[in-house]
Amino acid sequence: MPSTNGHGSKPELVALYLRVSSEEQRDRETIEIQDDFLEQYRSLYELEVADIYKDDGISGTIPLHERPEGRRLLEDAKEGKFGALLVYRLDRLGRPRQATGGRCCFA
Repeated sequence: MPSTNGHGSKPELVALYLRVSSEEQRDRETIEIQDDFLEQYRSLYELEVADIYKDDGISGTIPLHERPEGRRLLEDAKEGKFGALLVYRLDRLGRPRQATGGRCCFA
């Protein structure tokens, strides 16, 4: 049964964010590993994906709003295009204090 996040029958739309920062990570196909993991998670919980955002070869030291896909993700979030964001690991968003302003919530 699709997740409705406790709010009626319409499934919550989620966004997926993937990032690798270096050529070495690209060579080890870590973005594909992230993609596979998130697809399995999405499928297990029958989540509907609004969009997928991939910053390939972008350092986590670059603020999210300065990354091509990060900027698009933030704009789509402001427009309410999805209700939750899934990432393989929190460090994919960036350095923890930088990405979250020192604040973070975990489910």
